[in-house]
Amino acid sequence: MKKNKNTNQEIIDIFFDAYKDHDMSGIRKVMADNVTWYFLGKSPVAGVKKGINEVIEFFDTMGKIMGQSNTKMDKLIVAENDHYFIECQRSKTNRKDGNNLEHYNAVLWTIENGKIIEGRHFFADPQAVDKYFSAVAPKSNIIQEQN
Repeated sequence: MKKNKNTNQEIIDIFFDAYKDHDMSGIRKVMADNVTWYFLGKSPVAGVKKGINEVIEFFDTMGKIMGQSNTKMDKLIVAENDHYFIECQRSKTNRKDGNNLEHYNAVLWTIENGKIIEGRHFFADPQAVDKYFSAVAPKSNIIQEQN
């Protein structure tokens, strides 16, 4: 093991620090060019995102939706091992239009050689997530590959 190796938590933190400024050079330091991101379901935001650009576009879309939704997120459990980092969360939205979601989910990040190679979202109630994102997602500028 290298002396200054980052923990998986640190890699995720570095990613979000770079992402908030859209620092693509910083993002590339911790995210593989061929990263794959899974947000499965039937809503307009669902699908498999491939490559850094699609993943960043997905994060931008989700950030806009969640920002407009006055979302409260509680991290319930955070854990990691050599190749994985997982966050279990409870989230609740508070939109003025009444389209809201209160649910539990987990995000599993896969890390190899200090880089994020994959992300997967798991939902306690996938149908509720589909209903919510179908109601609130922008209908354009969404990259999706339905499975």
